[in-house]
Amino acid sequence: MGRSNVGKSSLINMLTGVQIARVSKTPGRTRVLNLFRVENRWVLGDFPGYGFARVSKKERDDWRDLVKSYLTAENFQYAVHIVDARHPGLEADLQLQEWLQAGGIPSVIVLNKADKLNQKERADADRKARTAFSRQPLLFASSTTKEGKRELEKTLQNLTQEKKGAALRSKPHTPSNN
Repeated sequence: MGRSNVGKSSLINMLTGVQIARVSKTPGRTRVLNLFRVENRWVLGDFPGYGFARVSKKERDDWRDLVKSYLTAENFQYAVHIVDARHPGLEADLQLQEWLQAGGIPSVIVLNKADKLNQKERADADRKARTAFSRQPLLFASSTTKEGKRELEKTLQNLTQEKKGAALRSKPHTPSNN
């Protein structure tokens, strides 16, 4: 999830190693929720972006309703909130984080397009992001350089293991007859 033109589709392609999500330089090209099954382990969603896509108010409202209905669905487990590393803490991103937290939806902040920052800008972005998203895990990524791929894979793998463990713990125990 993230603003228009933040690199959501590119990040999905980088993570999967396959060009499965359509990438465009024009903001707002992803206009429907696209779901991709990855290695029978995950279903990744490529959500329509929010922000400066040139669409009608009705279409923007429809996107918001679509996202909210999907996020409140029983099978939704985790949000990967993609933020432009050059602009951490924008109001729209803060609003999404507030909404995710209010809904009890766990998430990670991915500061994408990290390759576009020099060392000083990166340190500033890290500081701003840690202040803006104080309670959320953060990681830098770049679909161009593949930075963050292993960290994001590990985050998703850990989530998968935690969910399996929680499901096993929640099943009622029935004593065997042995």
